[in-house]
Amino acid sequence: MTYQWTTKDLDDLEQFYWTEIARAMEADGRDPECDQPPYAWMCEHGFGGFIKALRRDHDLTPTEFYNRLNIGPEEEPGYWTIDHEPTRTVLDSYIEELRSRRGHPETTVRPIRSRLKKYVQLYADVNETANLLDPLQDQTVRPAEIDRALAVFDVLDEVLGTPASKFKYLEDTRRFYGYLIDAGRAVYNPLERMATRFGWDRPDWDNPALDPDGVTALYRATETTEERLLVIGLAGWGLRPAELCALRADQFVLDPEDDDRPYIQFADGERKNGPGTVALLVGVNVLETRLETLSDRSDWDGYLFPSTTAASGHIVTDTIRNRFAILADRAGVTINGEPPTPKMGRRFWYTLYGDAVRQLAERYAPIADDQGSADPGVVLDNYLSESERRTHRRQAMHDALTTVLGEPA
Repeated sequence: MTYQWTTKDLDDLEQFYWTEIARAMEADGRDPECDQPPYAWMCEHGFGGFIKALRRDHDLTPTEFYNRLNIGPEEEPGYWTIDHEPTRTVLDSYIEELRSRRGHPETTVRPIRSRLKKYVQLYADVNETANLLDPLQDQTVRPAEIDRALAVFDVLDEVLGTPASKFKYLEDTRRFYGYLIDAGRAVYNPLERMATRFGWDRPDWDNPALDPDGVTALYRATETTEERLLVIGLAGWGLRPAELCALRADQFVLDPEDDDRPYIQFADGERKNGPGTVALLVGVNVLETRLETLSDRSDWDGYLFPSTTAASGHIVTDTIRNRFAILADRAGVTINGEPPTPKMGRRFWYTLYGDAVRQLAERYAPIADDQGSADPGVVLDNYLSESERRTHRRQAMHDALTTVLGEPA
């Protein structure tokens, strides 16, 4: 397996560790949360370039990288290594809720747990106490507790490499504090305004999305059904690259009795945000053509993008990245002078969805005026059922996507 290490920033490498290296370690009887993989093992399993990329592109030794992720032998008193049992207990409860009640897969939970561990360790070091809980019950000490949390993020602001990394830490810890409020263990969230304090609420640092013209150009440049499904899956269905890689024929419900649109069914552990469905608003004809072609193969294992070389049986995200880059080069599409990445297709989908919903609300503006409301959204919320709202949203998104892709569903 060949990986394009030079295209991966530090966030990509962290994600790659949890999704690819960790999986290989578990298959080999190693614990990816406690065992730092030896260099020889990494090379043996095709990850030697990972170590070189850390040193060449990020000036990190493997140990420094693993320490960033809090990978290493567990110390007393347990995983969190802080000396306050009630805080450790509530952290364990939160992680268990992510796994069980919210249904997050391990590839999502592990990075969150790692970031929380770094946060609480820094909190204990900087503030000389590991008791995160007691101050959260008293509004009178709220300013002092905000200062304590701010001191932790002063450190994180220095040691973390990119704005995206910093924001991930902030989001994960802020959600943890939100969990404490929901559980009745806190009366305020000390991180509520932290993004503003650091200027991380500005969107200009975030990765850009493809625009409609770019997606149209990519789709017109496709030469095969497989390439068309690559664009449709990312920009038309809004899937993550890893989800698109692993799609199987049995996940598609093309003639549903319980829905007005065909959809993809994701089971527990198959998607980052848990089980659920994704409506197929475009590309059904292309999908059916692809499935018909694959079904004629005697060795087909059911994957939409099968691979005879990958151990998983399907292509990996680096393959999608390479194919997407080739397609973008053929189409002459760039973002800020650089080739677009597959993630930008998913971001396009969300941007287009937001525009479609706003346009839908604007259609109801005259009715809102008649009702004496300045907000058309009130009409959508109060006068339409959830089923009707979903139907209208899907139709608006279907119309927008078919305009961009230039062909019917």
